[in-house]
Amino acid sequence: MQALLASLSGIVMRLLPLLLMAIVAGSTFWLVQINSPKEDQAAQSTKKHEPDYFMDRFSATELAPDGSTKIRFTGDRMVHFEDDQTYEVTRPAMRAYQPERPPVTARADIGRMNAEGSVIDLYGNGFVLRQQGADASKDPQLTAASSYFQLLVNDDIVKTDKPVKLMRGPSVMTANGLIFNNVSREVQLLGNVRGTIVTGPSPARTPGS
Repeated sequence: MQALLASLSGIVMRLLPLLLMAIVAGSTFWLVQINSPKEDQAAQSTKKHEPDYFMDRFSATELAPDGSTKIRFTGDRMVHFEDDQTYEVTRPAMRAYQPERPPVTARADIGRMNAEGSVIDLYGNGFVLRQQGADASKDPQLTAASSYFQLLVNDDIVKTDKPVKLMRGPSVMTANGLIFNNVSREVQLLGNVRGTIVTGPSPARTPGS
């Protein structure tokens, strides 16, 4: 019996280094597996910012619940990038419509739009035009020019942090930035505001007033 135990002990001692090596090898393989990116993750990380399709002379329209046109977006060319699902547009122009209010148009040389179409950055010769209202004395034409504008489509806001020139009727203003809320019709000029505000003639005074 003692001889058998001694024999088994000798076999175990001889196999122990091999067993330890197998455990270490197995652990190393497991660590490599859990720390290695999956095939689809690796493929995703190697995607380049390259276009996968484009459209020429496109026009897209968003309708209001009553079927009227709410937004119309046009451009000479729209290119889609697969890696981040963004778009680049050549000579983009967006026009927003609201009932009983003059439309607002924004355009530029180049536009970049996020995947959801909720944010559009306009670069180069950016120009925003709000046509005059029914009463030009109270709601004159408004224009803004800058090298950059950002359109927040869902909020109906146009803004820029670049130098901007604003014209409202005969009034001319310049500033370091601008926020235009098309819903509230408010214009906020940001930093180093300069210009000339021209007001209309005062109403004629009645006798005895």
